[in-house]
Amino acid sequence: EVVVQFNADVADGMPWKFIPTQREVRVKPGESALAFYTAENRSSTPITGVSTYNVTPMKAAVYFNKIQCFCFEEQRLLPGEQIDMPLLTLAGILLH
Repeated sequence: EVVVQFNADVADGMPWKFIPTQREVRVKPGESALAFYTAENRSSTPITGVSTYNVTPMKAAVYFNKIQCFCFEEQRLLPGEQIDMPLLTLAGILLH
């Protein structure tokens, strides 16, 4: 079993709240896991944001596969709008 932990950071000056809905998921190698992030625009104007991701430690990145992700796609939120965004991952089957 592999424990995948999630975190989130927001760029300075970006008036969004952006958090993982769950801090971690447990998944067996070769199985997929569904996780969500919640984004909220805390400003009084519409804002478009783009998220990126990274995997640490770097040696684990080769075993981590995003099947479906909001990453790198523009997300436009209206003032006060809050959305849940899915991230579907696959834990690598080559883990030793």
